[in-house]
Amino acid sequence: MSHPATAWLIDGDSALKRRVRIEVIGKTFSLYEQQWRSEPYFFGDLVYRGKEGESHVFGLEDGIKVRSSWKLGIKGDIPPELSALLPLRKPPSISNTGMLIIAILCLAIVYFAAT
Repeated sequence: MSHPATAWLIDGDSALKRRVRIEVIGKTFSLYEQQWRSEPYFFGDLVYRGKEGESHVFGLEDGIKVRSSWKLGIKGDIPPELSALLPLRKPPSISNTGMLIIAILCLAIVYFAAT
């Protein structure tokens, strides 16, 4: 069963999660809310940050402004025309379980090297 995509934005200034609408204009997009419209962003400046709950989260890295807390989340089935423009969604190379195993091995090495 497909679920229509819904988008949300955390812009980093207000730290509030707001529902937005994405409008594609060529290789750029703008985000719309009731009485607000964002500046245009380039799809090439988006990077995939992973999943938060059921949403795919994208960050903004344009090399000009530091926007580490800017997040665009898309929940549901992303339309094919938008999916083709977004960066590839790939799982992280090391899972949380893998990181836990690495941490335990590092602690064991430090412990046994000190004794």
